[in-house]
Amino acid sequence: MIAQKNRLAKKADFERIFKSGNKDYGQCFTIRFLENELDHCRFSVIASNKFSKKAVERNKFRRRIKAVITDNLSKFSKNFDILITILEPAKKLDFQETKIEFIEQLLKKKILRK
Repeated sequence: MIAQKNRLAKKADFERIFKSGNKDYGQCFTIRFLENELDHCRFSVIASNKFSKKAVERNKFRRRIKAVITDNLSKFSKNFDILITILEPAKKLDFQETKIEFIEQLLKKKILRK
């Protein structure tokens, strides 16, 4: 579980990221990120009804991404506000493949350090 201080929750923060944040479109994830003035990163994981009609499946993939984030929290290069949208091709991946795909996408954009 992501700590309270590391969660994005306010509508204004979401709007700010959608309006002026950077985007990276991957095969399984869309990552929107914007640097913040805080001393920590904040995250939100989005899995819409377009991803799956079943709440169980959407929540399973949200938990997977949150587990990867929690394990790598100290490796983020700067303090970002990050929105992760899970796309439909991610359904075919197991946890290890999801983890590898997600981390590679973060490394490619230099959001995450090795």
